[in-house]
Amino acid sequence: MSKKDKKIEIQISESTVKVGNESYEGYQLTIGKKVIGEIAELGEANFAVLKNGNTESFYKKLEKAVGNIIENYNLSN
Repeated sequence: MSKKDKKIEIQISESTVKVGNESYEGYQLTIGKKVIGEIAELGEANFAVLKNGNTESFYKKLEKAVGNIIENYNLSN
């Protein structure tokens, strides 16, 4: 018996995110009302994936950072 793929809509919205005690412009990824990840834009071509207000990893492209969050969400659910 095979499992059918579920279609999930992920929304990316601009927001202000906190890294430690500092605030940065960035993005929030949500599924419905649940926030699955945050990305801080630290400068030109420098994006940080945040977990619990702390930096988890850095990426040069926004698409790679979004992909990382989605991958981690899929692995944990």
